[in-house]
Amino acid sequence: MKTYLAVPYKEKDEAKKLGAKWDNDLKQWYAPNSESVLINKWKMNTEPVTLYGEDTKYGGNALFIDLIPINCWFTNVRSCVDPKDWDRLRKYVYTRVNYICECCNVNTKESDTTIEAHERWDYNEQTQTQKLVRIVALCHECHQSTHMGFANVMGKGEEAKQHIMKVRKFTKDEYKDHRDKAYEIWENRNKINWTLDLSLITSNNIKLISNDSIKNTTDTDGKE
Repeated sequence: MKTYLAVPYKEKDEAKKLGAKWDNDLKQWYAPNSESVLINKWKMNTEPVTLYGEDTKYGGNALFIDLIPINCWFTNVRSCVDPKDWDRLRKYVYTRVNYICECCNVNTKESDTTIEAHERWDYNEQTQTQKLVRIVALCHECHQSTHMGFANVMGKGEEAKQHIMKVRKFTKDEYKDHRDKAYEIWENRNKINWTLDLSLITSNNIKLISNDSIKNTTDTDGKE
């Protein structure tokens, strides 16, 4: 009997070497015969995850360029929680939309693309707080277009541009206006040393990893 596993991406090669198989429909690794060597190392936490307090409408579902301020680069939910908890979180987000991209509506189970989790943040300039308010499920192409700055660094800028123009039905001038406004907002936000608020995560009984390894993370108790 197969047993599904919580395998972090960076450990996928090790899991495969030990006999784990990939379920392409569920996008999940599993032990084909419930092998103990796999289960002992990557046993799933089956406790259900629900993000109480999440604003599932925040930011809408239109695809847009969403640039993260420089001082918050490389500090995200995935880096702040145990890999097994991140796996539970993202699978919860994927499942609730049946693996359909929330921006372009492609069914990732029936296409060649993958589904990925993207964080939506609220920026309060008065308190200088960057607060997690929503996690959305995006196909790889929409996620890449959202992180336009990173796409440019990776040599995928034109591909990302064409995708967002297609999804939003932008003309070249409309895309340019959209891009310029996104970068103007980003440049203004770069002037602030943001404090990260992950109370959406901690208030749902998901612990953060050692605060010593997390910069700009509030000691969250649900208060602003």
